[in-house]
Amino acid sequence: MEPTSAAAGAPGVVIETSRLRMRSLRDDDLADLVALAGNWQVARWLSTMPHPYTEADGREWIARVQQDHAAGHPRRFAIALQETDRLIGGAGLDGSTGDESEEPALGYWLGEPYWGNGYAREAVAAVIDYGLRTLGMATIRAYTDPSNLASQKILLHCGLEKAGEIELTKPTRHGARHAPLFRISQRALAR
Repeated sequence: MEPTSAAAGAPGVVIETSRLRMRSLRDDDLADLVALAGNWQVARWLSTMPHPYTEADGREWIARVQQDHAAGHPRRFAIALQETDRLIGGAGLDGSTGDESEEPALGYWLGEPYWGNGYAREAVAAVIDYGLRTLGMATIRAYTDPSNLASQKILLHCGLEKAGEIELTKPTRHGARHAPLFRISQRALAR
């Protein structure tokens, strides 16, 4: 999964897998972004995603991701299907650390219609690889709501190891004040 430069006219990095393309967000992703991110079944697991998710939220996020890609070495990506290039979610290495840590933090979400197909696992693995190999990050961390067992399973499958528990600076939407912490390091690549 080697990152490539984006197509002409679309600055940024593109990471491709067998079924997915992680790329910058585009203005024409707005309707899908608002529909997918506006679903409570998605937002309830993401403490930093606004809910309800409005067009203004979407335009602001698209602009932020586009700026990130234009500046080089982006850390935020749209997740799109290879076949159609249609937006199905998002992933990045600038997520909330939960406890104000300086470590790069993995964050991701997938629209509910795309759950259960292995897309989250595929996208997370690609973004972790990009962070460790291309950006040279020493470690990447992630945390989940304690009751989000599906996300914890994805993190473990992608090579992150449970590293304990953190006290959250802001409780999850479910009221949890502690969360499981997961971590992967450069050493994991050597194994």
